[in-house]
Amino acid sequence: MDFLARPLNWKDIVEIIILWMAIYRIFLFLKGTKAIYLLRGIIILVIALLAFQMLDFPVLTRLLTYFFAFFLILVVIIFQPELREGLIHLGKRHIFYIEPKKEEIEKTLREIISGISSLSRKKIGALIAIQREISLKRYIESGVTIDAEITSELIQNIFFPGAPLHDGGIIASGTKIIATSCLFPLSENPDLERSLGMRHRAGVGLSEHSDALVIIVSEENGSISLAINSQLTKNLAPTDLHTILKGQLNKSR
Repeated sequence: MDFLARPLNWKDIVEIIILWMAIYRIFLFLKGTKAIYLLRGIIILVIALLAFQMLDFPVLTRLLTYFFAFFLILVVIIFQPELREGLIHLGKRHIFYIEPKKEEIEKTLREIISGISSLSRKKIGALIAIQREISLKRYIESGVTIDAEITSELIQNIFFPGAPLHDGGIIASGTKIIATSCLFPLSENPDLERSLGMRHRAGVGLSEHSDALVIIVSEENGSISLAINSQLTKNLAPTDLHTILKGQLNKSR
């Protein structure tokens, strides 16, 4: 309270900047892992602890303090793989990393929709995953890294029957195709239609293990489907697909 009562000096400003940078780096450290959701829960608990202290609730304050002591140890043990992946992720990104602009995202979506529409008309099967917050690193490593700008022509060439990289799925991130020929986990959901093929089950399976947006084109009838968070939406028109993808990607920013 004394801190709030007195005017800020240059040391206070430096401390605030350092604290902001530390918090920002922690978010970068955990972004792309499931541990980011855990961090949000911890922030809520910290706010609750501060509220209990301000309201002078000694029992609740003491209990929450003891809980944190054991909880942090469990976090390190349980989320060791995610924290390790977050550390690798942190080392690869610059503190002033700039997300793709809306214009770039819109252009990329047009390229994806154009490629998907062409494949759909020709009844050529396709599987494209758009990475969001949760990293798809393990699935990227199962395929062939290409790191190429997304274009309609490239998507069509990759999935052209007989092409060397047409098996498996594409993983896209931002404005780039990161890898192709990637293996996705098959869904074991018993509620899925029995008529669904391996490509659709792989798309749903990846959406069960991540927050990726997974586009599937059927090679039987050319229908377009989209899997999000374990839910499969079938028989989408290209315009509807564009609208959903745009809304989902804007929500993630």
